[in-house]
Amino acid sequence: MPDGMPPQISLRALREALGLTLDELADRINEQGVSITKFALSNVETGKRRASDRLMDAWTKALNTRTLHVRQDRELRAWVRAWDRSSKPQQMTADAA
Repeated sequence: MPDGMPPQISLRALREALGLTLDELADRINEQGVSITKFALSNVETGKRRASDRLMDAWTKALNTRTLHVRQDRELRAWVRAWDRSSKPQQMTADAA
């Protein structure tokens, strides 16, 4: 993980670690004033639907965490791939040797 990058967790992993079902999380988010169903939550968790900033704020408040540290699976996979490419030693070419 690059220096200064806070630890991050996927939405699904966080929900499961807290022992919440999709129904329970939907209820908590609805209490934050954002109407959502468990089916919509599932689509966000799996990356089939992008979460709005408003939904992410309500989601993280419902789970008592910070928005910065929570990412959709698709975002985490892209970040890990980019970080993995940037952390590998560069191959020296014959011209550079």
